[in-house]
Amino acid sequence: MIEFFKYYIDPSSPTRAKLAVYLEAQAKSDVSTQQITELVKTLDLDSAAAARAATDLQARLSAAGPNVEKELEGLREYLAKDLKVAEDKIEAASQAWRKLHEEHGLGNEAANAEPPSANGIKPIFIEDVRSFKASLPASNGPKPMRDLSEYEDLEPKL
Repeated sequence: MIEFFKYYIDPSSPTRAKLAVYLEAQAKSDVSTQQITELVKTLDLDSAAAARAATDLQARLSAAGPNVEKELEGLREYLAKDLKVAEDKIEAASQAWRKLHEEHGLGNEAANAEPPSANGIKPIFIEDVRSFKASLPASNGPKPMRDLSEYEDLEPKL
């Protein structure tokens, strides 16, 4: 750890480089809260159970990824075992979830596709900082909004 600090971070090190680390959550949800709320409404639960079901379903369906069949399996299991919902309501909820998928285009991505970043820009993995910096274009630098000659005072003040 100390060698790493001396090599990369220590200000007196000739190999020092600027390091920026951005953390991004690994689990991205394709499932919106509104969609979960619509699904819970089909179950006719009381308000306390509906709130608990909404948070539990959000986590379960997000963890299933873009695979519709895995989501439906998790949904059926949760409704049957945890909430003890009647079989006809489970089937109605499954159909409602499948319909939401079709309407909103969820789950069309391949299962092994790389998820998009939060801002829509593909991340760049930098393995060699020096060569990455060398490949960046140089900027022209800052430009003034007004010409500096406007501020010159050529007349003597008495």
